[in-house]
Amino acid sequence: MAARYYDQHGQHVVSAERISISLAYWLDFFGTKTIEEIGNAELQREFHTWLLDKGMKKTSAKRVVSDGRAAINYAWKRGEIASAPFVMPISTGSNEAAPPKGRPLELKEIVALYSNTKNPNLTMFITLMLATAARPDAVLGLTRDRMKVEDRLIVLNPEDRPQTKKYRPTLRMPESIVPLIESIETEISPLYLVGLRDTPLKGVRTSWRTARKNAQLDNQVNPYSLRHTMARWLRKERVSGWEISAQLGHKRQDLSITEIYAPYDPTYLQNAAKAIDSFFAQLRAKSVLVDAMLKR
Repeated sequence: MAARYYDQHGQHVVSAERISISLAYWLDFFGTKTIEEIGNAELQREFHTWLLDKGMKKTSAKRVVSDGRAAINYAWKRGEIASAPFVMPISTGSNEAAPPKGRPLELKEIVALYSNTKNPNLTMFITLMLATAARPDAVLGLTRDRMKVEDRLIVLNPEDRPQTKKYRPTLRMPESIVPLIESIETEISPLYLVGLRDTPLKGVRTSWRTARKNAQLDNQVNPYSLRHTMARWLRKERVSGWEISAQLGHKRQDLSITEIYAPYDPTYLQNAAKAIDSFFAQLRAKSVLVDAMLKR
């Protein structure tokens, strides 16, 4: 679609070089994702962050987003795609509000969070967020029986919960958290990993705010920051776009029988898990608390 837009329109306008560069950014980030997947608001926010993390000015990033939107609309108007998803703009106004989903964190900031977390449930929450890059609700609902240590799998979606647009995948369990999970009793079922034994927590807002304040972090740091941190880390570690999409739950197509058993393939999400283990190795080297917790 991008190539066709450039061949039929982009190369013939004054800004041809800029359009070519913009489309290259789109292809680099979104890869082989479908139009439906590109319409995912959270993924678009990650695209915005990815552009800005490259040191790009907001005005330049805005043009990149605008050029991609033009390519999508061009294809839709010519009947090449059934519908054109809404492409969120990047605001450049001086009164711009803080991103609602949280900014990515640096390693030293995560160490500060751990060091200022006095609530065991929040400590577990942070650890599981980093280990899965999942959405906060999925981590809050995790039970011990869905941590398949023997198979090295984490089943984010309960059997009785229908999948929604916020898809909860089955993930490869990083080796870093295996001792921690093995140390958790299994007599009670369901045993929530973040909660009061058989009762899950509805949220970690109060304890999070306290830890954030004590760690002297800004208000843009919220639980989603951990998800975005790991998404950025996976990119830095050159994990494939397909694996990152699967890890983040962006793959929502109907599963065939073969795909249902894909998590039991030894190579399933292995690069993502290795990258997460690499992150924990760096974190443990900088934090005695994290190192002690993961040695359980």
